[in-house]
Parts: sequence; structure tokens; C-alpha cells
Amino acid sequence: MHPELENDPLKKQGQIGILTYPRELHEMYVSFPGGAEGIYEWNNLLKLKGKQEIFDDLMKNGSAMEQNDFKAMYKIMLLQDRGTSKGTIDALEIARDNPGIWDRALEPLMQTEKINLEKAYTR
Repeated sequence: MHPELENDPLKKQGQIGILTYPRELHEMYVSFPGGAEGIYEWNNLLKLKGKQEIFDDLMKNGSAMEQNDFKAMYKIMLLQDRGTSKGTIDALEIARDNPGIWDRALEPLMQTEKINLEKAYTR
């Protein structure tokens, strides 16, 4: 969930949820720990950038980054390399807690993820 989401029906902005299933062309059900579930527009949902993209950013721009931002990005990349759901959640928490790297580590969900999810859901 976007950390700066202003109109949040469940007041879960900045929390990590699981995409449950698409509702409409531009909406998604998202489940949160504790059983809460809400409907959110796609443009309010964020995901981690790919580990290669984060690595490339570190190699290209790492020397110009603040030290804490560099460390956070490096930790995210290492956690992504594990390939586990726990690692992904930990990486998302690091990204969420470091506003200086939001644009470097997070990106909005795109139409392709939506299409892939719908295909998986209908099978």
C-alpha cells in the first residue's frame, strides 16, 4: 500500500498486504494481517522493483546515495536474492521504513501484473 495514500478506506496506508483477487478493471482486493480486507485502486498499490534493477541502481548511483539509503537498498537486494516470501516481506518493510528510497525501490503495479493475476485466477 502506498505509504502516503490519503483516501484509505481501512487506514492501512504503508502496511504490507496480499493481493487477493481483482474486483473491477481498476480495483483489487487486498488482505492484511488480522483478517482485514479492503478494495484499492491499482495505482495505490506498490511492489518492489526487481533485484537486478536495484543492483544496477546501486552500481550506477551508490556513491552518490546517503549511506543509510545505500544500506537499505543493499539489504533489500540481498533479501530478494533469498527468493522467499519472508525475505520479500522483510524487504518491503525496509523499503516502507526508508522514505529516501521509495522511488528507487518501489514501483506501482502495472497492467501486466493485473493481466497475469487474472489469468492465474481464472485457471
